[in-house]
Amino acid sequence: MHPLIQKAINQLNSNNYRGYFEEMDMIIPSTMSTKYQELKGFFVAGIKNEEYKKVLNLFALEIDKNLYKN
Repeated sequence: MHPLIQKAINQLNSNNYRGYFEEMDMIIPSTMSTKYQELKGFFVAGIKNEEYKKVLNLFALEIDKNLYKN
């Protein structure tokens, strides 16, 4: 797993959503930017629940998978 992805997931597990996005900001590929901005928009709107947390976790894992598929 990419170290930034691992840091982002650790932040998320500590309920530090801001930290999650700070880590993810450094690694999001342009092809995933639209989806990422959509997810980030929910955070800005104040959505912070377990379902959202799961979605962010899965998104981070998807980014990690995409980084290493080449």
